[in-house]
Amino acid sequence: MFEIKARDAMGRLGVITINGKKIETPTIMPVIHPNPKKQTVSMDLINKMADVVITNSYITYTTPELREIAETKGIHELIDFKNVVVTDSGSFQLSVYGDVNVGPMEIIDFQEKIGVDVGTILDIPTGPDVSREKAESDLLETFKRAEDSIKRRKEMGYKLALNGTIQGSKYLDLRQKSADVMGKMDFDIYPIGAVVPLMEDYRYREVAEVILNSKMHLPTNKPVHLFGCGHPMLFALSVALGCDLFDSAAYALYAKNGRYLTADGTLHLEDMKDLKNFPCTCKVCSEYTPKQLFNLEEKEKTRLLAEHNLYVTFEEIDRIKNAIKEGNLWELVEERCRSHPKLLNGLRVISKYMDFIEKHDPVSKKSGFFYTGYESMNRPEIYRHKQRLERIQYDKIYVTTVSENTSKPYHENLDNVPCDVDVLIKDSVFGLVPLNIDTMYPLAQNEVPDLYDFEKKYNNEFVSNFMEKNSEKILDISTYNYYINHYGTKKECDKINPDVFRVGKMLEYQYGAKILDDELMEKVKTRRSKNTGRIRNLLLEKEVLFTLRANDNFLIPAKSGAELLHEKLEFPKYRIVIDSSVEEYARAGKSVYSKFVKDCDPELRPFEEVLIVNSDDELLAYGTTILNGLELMEFDYGVAATLRGGLKK
Repeated sequence: MFEIKARDAMGRLGVITINGKKIETPTIMPVIHPNPKKQTVSMDLINKMADVVITNSYITYTTPELREIAETKGIHELIDFKNVVVTDSGSFQLSVYGDVNVGPMEIIDFQEKIGVDVGTILDIPTGPDVSREKAESDLLETFKRAEDSIKRRKEMGYKLALNGTIQGSKYLDLRQKSADVMGKMDFDIYPIGAVVPLMEDYRYREVAEVILNSKMHLPTNKPVHLFGCGHPMLFALSVALGCDLFDSAAYALYAKNGRYLTADGTLHLEDMKDLKNFPCTCKVCSEYTPKQLFNLEEKEKTRLLAEHNLYVTFEEIDRIKNAIKEGNLWELVEERCRSHPKLLNGLRVISKYMDFIEKHDPVSKKSGFFYTGYESMNRPEIYRHKQRLERIQYDKIYVTTVSENTSKPYHENLDNVPCDVDVLIKDSVFGLVPLNIDTMYPLAQNEVPDLYDFEKKYNNEFVSNFMEKNSEKILDISTYNYYINHYGTKKECDKINPDVFRVGKMLEYQYGAKILDDELMEKVKTRRSKNTGRIRNLLLEKEVLFTLRANDNFLIPAKSGAELLHEKLEFPKYRIVIDSSVEEYARAGKSVYSKFVKDCDPELRPFEEVLIVNSDDELLAYGTTILNGLELMEFDYGVAATLRGGLKK
C-alpha cells in the first residue's frame, strides 16, 4: 500500500506499508551482504538509519551455510535487520555471468520460504548496447516469467510482495511496452532495471528518458525503484522524475577503492589527505582528519569511509524530502545537475516531456520560483502558466513592455487606468503576464537575476504566436490610448469596478471558465486587507464567496463560492465524485479517501481546489485535492483530498 503525503515536481514524499512495516519515501535501500562476515558497515548502524534494505536471495540460495540459516531462522535473522527486507533474485548475476543456477519459480518459492518482505522476479536484464532483436527477445521472456511469478504467488497463497522489473534496454518504445504490460500485472513495486551501465558511462540523458518513458506507462499508485542507483548526485533528478526507491552498494564499493562520496560528486581520500578537515560534519568526518583516516589500517579505513558514504547518502535523501515539503525540489535538481555536464544533459532532455511532468507538479508551492539558470525556463510552472493564459476570456488585448526595474506585481507599480482592456506585459521568463492576474503564483512569487540577452529572447516566439492567434483582439497603441482617454472620464470610470474585473479574470485563469457573469459583476464587491491594502475577499451581499490566499493569491472558495463554482462549472470540471457510502462523512467535512473515489475531472492537478459531489452531481463538500486526475482513479489507499467544509442536507 502506498500513500502520498507531500509532493513537488514528480517527487513523492510518501509511505509504503508492507507486512505492517512502514517505509517513508523517497529512500535508499543499503545493499547488505547476506554473509555477515562480508558486510562492511555494522548492522547496528544500518538498523538506525534505514527503513528498508536489499540483499541477494541468489547468493543466499547458492551458499549452503547461509541457506540453512535463512530457511530455519529467516532472512531477517540472517542479516540482523528488523524492518523491511527486499531481495534481488539473481538477475544481477545473470547480467554479469550470463547464467544462474536457479529457475524463475524456484527463486520465488525460496524468497517466500525465508520470509522476504519484497521479492523480485528473475527477469532478464538487458544492457543498453544490445541489438533490438535481443532486447525484444529478452523482454518477451521477462513477460513470461513475470506472469508465471504472479500466478505462482496467487496459487500458493504467498504473502511476499513482488517487484516487477521494467526492461527494454535503451529502446524507449520497449520501455513503454514493458511498463504497459508489467503495469497490468499485480506487482507491488516497479523497479526500472538495467540502467547501471548507462550511469557508469555518464549517459544521464538516456537514464532520464528511460525513467520518463517507463513512468508514463506505469500505474501511478505503485512505488518506482531505480535499480542500481546509489550515488547521491543522481537522487534529486531521479526523485523529480518520479522515482521513490534507490539501492546502494556504492557506499561500500566506493570505500574499498578509497572513494569519498559527496552530494555532487566523488573525491579520492588519497587526494584529500593534506586537507585540515573534511568537507562534511558526519560522525566519521568530525572524529578524524583526512590524514588520520588515510593512515588507518586498510579494513578499518574502509569501514569508516563506508560509514561516511552511508551518512552522506542518507543526508541527501533527507535534503530531498525537505525540498519536497518546502516546494523547492526543482531548485535542488538544478543545483545538483550543474555538478556535472552530463547530468545537465539529463536535466535538459526532460523539457521534451513537460506536458507529462506538469500533470504531476503542484499548482502552488510554499516556496517561490527561483530562476537558477536557462533550464528554469522549461519548468512546469512556466509551462502551465502559458497553457492557462488561454483560459482567460479576452475581449480586447494590449501587449506592452515595462522597464526591467519595475517591481512585481506589475500592476502595483504602474499608472494603469482601469478599463475593460486586458493589458499583458511581456516578461522574459513567463512570456506574458496579464496585469489582472499578476499577483497569482508564480507570477509575483519569483526571484529572477539579471538575464543575458539570449535569455531575454527565449519567449519571443511564444509572444508572437500568442499575438497572431489573438490578432483580432490586439489593440495598437493609438487604439489603446483612446480607451484610456475614454475610461479616464469619471462617468466611464465608474462603470468599471477594477477590483471586481480583476477577480473575475483571476477566476477564469484558476478555474478555466467565466464564473462572474455580467449580472454578478454588478452585485459582487471586494474587500481589501487593512494591513496590506490588497484584495482579500470577494463578497455577495456581505457573504464571502472567495478569499484570496495570501501566499499565492489563489481564490479559495467559502461555502457560497463552492456553490457558485458548482453552478458555473460543467460536470466533471473541478469535481471528485465519491461513493454514496461516505457522503455523510464528506458533508461533515472529513477527508476523502482514495478508495471511495468513483470519478473525477481527469485534468485535475495536485493541490487544486475541488468540489466533492455524488454520482448525481449533488454538491457535498469542497476542499483541496492531493492527487491529480489520473492518480485519483488509480490510488486505493490514503487521503485523496482534504476538505475545507461540507454542506449539510
